[in-house]
Amino acid sequence: MKKTKIKVNYIFVDESGKPEVYSTKGENLVKKGVASKYLILAAIRSTNHLLLQQQINEFKSKLLRDESLVKIFSPAYVLDSFHAKFDYPKVKERFYRFINLLDVKIDVLVVEKLKCYETLKRNPGRLYGIMAGELLKNLCHQAEDTEVIFSRKDSKLRIRQELEFEVERIRLTYLKNHPNIKTNIKINYQHNPHYTHAGLQVADYIAYAIFQVFERKNYRWYDLVKNKIGKIHDILNKKYYTRSNPLELST
Repeated sequence: MKKTKIKVNYIFVDESGKPEVYSTKGENLVKKGVASKYLILAAIRSTNHLLLQQQINEFKSKLLRDESLVKIFSPAYVLDSFHAKFDYPKVKERFYRFINLLDVKIDVLVVEKLKCYETLKRNPGRLYGIMAGELLKNLCHQAEDTEVIFSRKDSKLRIRQELEFEVERIRLTYLKNHPNIKTNIKINYQHNPHYTHAGLQVADYIAYAIFQVFERKNYRWYDLVKNKIGKIHDILNKKYYTRSNPLELST
């Protein structure tokens, strides 16, 4: 049976942790304990983003009608969208279990920030862009058209352009080193708040789960979704984790 060629691939990217290492005064914020040690980037791939949006909207409506959860909802917490940092544990557990049922592919990049080159540690925008490029470089060539949607609050054109420049630079270098990959594809970049796309909400949850493992040694959320994650690349420590080689407590 002939395999159906994917025409459009949607890749949703969100992060947990921040790329900053130094303050404007030159203080090492990571060593002071006021900035995260890790930056986690998650990519969620879907060939049908409209179906994904519908499924997650329906699941959210189901939770809002759930009698066992109604008492936790209030004007201060209405579950407009899924956001792992702010959602209550009962909601988080339900959504992580639901992610396992979705037709998506998941890849994660782990960055131990203090192991980056000094030039990157002093330029968080470039650090983020390069690491996003490392995450995406071999994911963008599996369809005729690829839409990459970044979860970004900042609407400044310069910041968006710098991010796209670094991602494209990494991607094109990867293509140069892999001449057998098709290059006649179209790639478009978008930058949207996480609540605008269901895929970004899934990426947010995945990044949060992996961040909790590396930053806090908390496996609670990862254990709920680990069998859905295709690959976790701890890039600076040159380690790969997969379903057959999952993260362990010694990480």
